[in-house]
This record gives sequence, C-alpha cells and structure tokens, in this order.
Amino acid sequence: MKYEDYDEDDFNEVQGLIISAIPDGDPFNSSSVKNIRYQYNLDQSPPLIGFENINMFEAQRGYPLIVLVHKEDMSISFYGRVGILDSLNTREKSFLMKHFQEELEKME
Repeated sequence: MKYEDYDEDDFNEVQGLIISAIPDGDPFNSSSVKNIRYQYNLDQSPPLIGFENINMFEAQRGYPLIVLVHKEDMSISFYGRVGILDSLNTREKSFLMKHFQEELEKME
C-alpha cells in the first residue's frame, strides 16, 4: 500500500535515520530515485526498520529524517522529510548524538 491509501491523520511523526540509500537500478529512472532503508522509533531497542523507493536527490546514508508511522500498526511507515523533530526525547537525542559522533570520527 502507499501513503496515499491512508488518511494522514492515521500517522504520527517520529525521528528516523537513513541507514542506506542506493540507486534503484532501473536505467530508465532518474539517478535521484533510490531504495532507502531507515531506522525509526530510535528510542526502542532495537529501532524498527523501514524500506521505501523514493525520488529524493538528498537521500544519503546517515541523514536524519522524519518518518510517518501508522498509529495502530507501527510496522507501517513512510518517508516524511529530511530533518530532526523539535520534540526528541532523551533516548532519541542520545541515539542521534552517538551516530553523529561516530560519523565525525570517520571523517578524521
């Protein structure tokens, strides 16, 4: 099913993180069409994993994103937008801080 098959009020926004973003392999698609895999509900152990094929030039591994999660079935999720929620809880902040620190260390 697609996001459009649902009512937007059926979803909550949660923090997520892109864990892979690779071109979809279709030679007729734009290079910005990617298969992305993302983690969400970062305050859970382990976080949940979602998959989606989207047209998003800026999709890169490690980017934070906002995920739309179905209120009654947390296994139903969709890409919302790149960014960080204003209302992160302590565990989500800790998860993201650790991730960003690891990414910075890789650059050194």
